[in-house]
Order: sequence, then C-alpha cells, then structure tokens
Amino acid sequence: MQMQEQESRVYTDPRVYRRFLEFLGGDTEEEATAVYVTHADGCHFCVDCIEPVTRLRMLMEEGWDIDRSLLDRDCLLAHLDIEYVNFDSPAACYVSPERPFELQQPVIDVIEEQLLEYGISPLHLLTGQGHHFVWKIRKNSDALAQLLALKPKHCPAGSAIPEKGLQLKELSGVWESAFHGLSLVMEFLAHRIKRTVALTSRVPVEITALNVGKGTDGGQREMISIDISEYGDPLWTRVIRMPFSNYLKPWKSGLADALGIAESIPAIFTVPMHEIDMTTALRVRNSAEQTKALAHRASVRIPEQSRGMQRLIADYMDSSLREFHEKYDSEPVGPDVEMSQVVDYVPPCAAYIIEHPNDLLLKPSGMRMVVRCLLALGGRPRQIAGMITRVFKDESYAWGDQWDSYSPEMRANFYTRLFAGQIATRLDESVDFNCVSTQEQGFCFNAHGCNLKPWWEKLTATRETKLL
Repeated sequence: MQMQEQESRVYTDPRVYRRFLEFLGGDTEEEATAVYVTHADGCHFCVDCIEPVTRLRMLMEEGWDIDRSLLDRDCLLAHLDIEYVNFDSPAACYVSPERPFELQQPVIDVIEEQLLEYGISPLHLLTGQGHHFVWKIRKNSDALAQLLALKPKHCPAGSAIPEKGLQLKELSGVWESAFHGLSLVMEFLAHRIKRTVALTSRVPVEITALNVGKGTDGGQREMISIDISEYGDPLWTRVIRMPFSNYLKPWKSGLADALGIAESIPAIFTVPMHEIDMTTALRVRNSAEQTKALAHRASVRIPEQSRGMQRLIADYMDSSLREFHEKYDSEPVGPDVEMSQVVDYVPPCAAYIIEHPNDLLLKPSGMRMVVRCLLALGGRPRQIAGMITRVFKDESYAWGDQWDSYSPEMRANFYTRLFAGQIATRLDESVDFNCVSTQEQGFCFNAHGCNLKPWWEKLTATRETKLL
C-alpha cells in the first residue's frame, strides 16, 4: 500500500481528530489552548505556514504532518526530546529501527525513573527517530511563579513577533519570561540524565546532537541526543509533533531521495506509548490500522504536573549548575572583542569555524569547539556569548532568513551557557578535545602544525582554578 493511502486512512478516522483536539488542549477547535498548528518535518520555521487551530480539518484533509505550538494560552509546556542520530547511516531509524531504539532504551529508562522520582508523569510519544516527553505547568501555580523568578537579569532579547492575527504578541509575554526559567531547569534535568546514563549507554549520550567519533559498537558515528535546543529560541517559534500525525521527515528533508530509499521506507506515524512495549510500538507506528486502533483507546491529553515541577526546581536550586548559572548571569559582557581579533590566537580547527560561521557556527559541534577554545584562551562565558552574537548579526555572512524569527542573542547565550556549564560542573571532561576525535567528528579542516593537547590543558586549568 502506498504511503499516501495509509496517511489518508488514519486522518479520516473521527477518533484521530478527537485525539488531535485533546493534544491541542480542548474538546473542540474553539476550546483548544494551543495557539497555532503548522507543518512539521524538515521545514524551516515559517510564519506564513502557521494556521489557527480552527483550520485543523483543512490540514488533515491535505495530509499535513502536523505540529502544535509550544506556546499555549493556559499553561507553560515542558518538553524533552530524545533522538538517535547516526552520522554514517542517517536513515537507520527508518529502515532498521530495532537497534537504534534498543540503544535509546537506557536513556528512556533513566528519564522515566528520574521524572517519577520528582512525581512527574508525562505524556510519552514515540516518533520516527526517538521519544518525546511533554507535560503542563499551569497558570497561577507555585511552579510557574518559581520559573518566573528564575528569569535571568541579563535576559537575551527575543525576536520580533510578526502580525499574523493569532494573538502572539498578547500571549507570549509572561510565558516567554517563564520559558527562560524553564530552560535553566530543563538544562539541569538534561545534566542529570546524561550523568546517570553515561554509566550504561553503549553509545555517546550528549546534550544536543553533537558530532561524535567512531564507536566500538558497530564502528559507526552514532549517538543519543538529549535535545533541549528548543530552549535556545523564542517560545513562539517552537512546536511539538502531534500524536497520530504523519511522520514525513525522511521524505520532506530530501534524505529518502538522496539515498534512493523513498519507496522502501514504510509509512510512519507518531504514537503514544500507551500500554505497549517498544517492539509493539515500532510495529504500530508503521500501520494505519493499528495506529487508528490505538487512537480508539489511548488519550493524549497533556498531563498537568505543576507539583512535580516544584520538586525538580527545588533540586535545581541546590545544584552546582545553579551556582554556575548565577555566576554566568552576574558577569558583565565585557569589552566588545570581535571574533576576527582572536582568530590568529586559536587552533586551526576553531579558526576555520570562525572564518566560515555560516553554517559551521550554527552547528552545536562548531559552537562547542569555539567556546572551548575561547575559554582556554581566557575568555569569560558571557563575553564569548556576546562575540558569537555579533557574528550572528553580521550581515556579511549572508544569513538569509535565518534570524527572521529566531534570536541571535538567545541562540548564542543558550549554547555558550550550555557548553561552559558542562565544563564547570565536570559533566564535560573534554576527553574528545583532541586531534584524533576532532578529525573523526569532521571538524578538522587543516591538521598541519596543530595540536589540541595544550588547549585541553588550558581549558582544564580554567576549571581547576574556579574561573568557570
């Protein structure tokens, strides 16, 4: 059966429509609390593609792969995204999913155990490459007030919100402030997950999709990403995949055509992990009939977990990461040193990224390399974030529409804080900050006369002397 036929059969089921409404926060389109719906899968965020929830049926009739806005009218949504990434076999999750999902299971077990420890019971979804966990923090709750209080003093500017008739300006204010606080807490949760699962995972587990070297398990460059990158962008630009929706990423991204496997990948649907094991879930997600049957018995209303969030926030407040965040926020940006002024003082790999920031500095691995080298050079984290921000704002690098919706300040501050924070708390011992690993990761551009060992020693010294 053709993929399009399977999609149509799922979307014509009235129970699937009801499940969509549940996930959107209501029993009718008019009652839904999600602010908008839009395309998913391989599409750069586009303001012109966001639609009011009242056009949901139209999107279903057109067979869209549907996302809902992370921005909500009545609550703040917490979202944790786990993905398997294979840099040598990028279609592995689609054509041979058993092993990629088996490799993710230790991470999923740790997440479920730790969230349960806090009393958080999220909605758990299975996607094409991994898992989503999502829960609500209600308006006027103590947890939301605590998140608002965590908003940094030097909060990076968001992006301009367009006039689209969807009340984005009116709705995003208080939620955007709480979202800044939530980003700090979710970073702490990601630290806890990574630190715990590193003992049992057969492949590297990183926060965001960082390039890795060849592993001993199959010799491929593969990893598990704890993807919290959404917290580095304005809330109104971020979305969550709808359960029971089509998963079209391998086709729409061009991956399937590029690999010549467009006809061999089965249809994929996002499904909730409702009373089924992983083997069953992988089978259900490829079947229109079984996906529809699951929609008849599995609610996907996002659970409210404000009380559990209070426990998570309390743990964060007593952590070494909180200590680093406070130090980061209290630092002045410092003098306006430009990247071009330091390019001659960093190793060739970092210099090449600085000279070719579009798109190397947009990649987490490129950002981490630059942050590590500038910290080793004696730069302060917020000063480094300011340097990266100015690069992102430099129109000579032909960013195109990259920053039409996203924020250069938020992106630069998020990744600088993320990578510096892992070094400061010893979560990142920088064991891959060497020439061999950098070559395997694909970030060595000119190996002549380069040796990263002295840079590793300098970076380690910044931590040992409490400069971070």
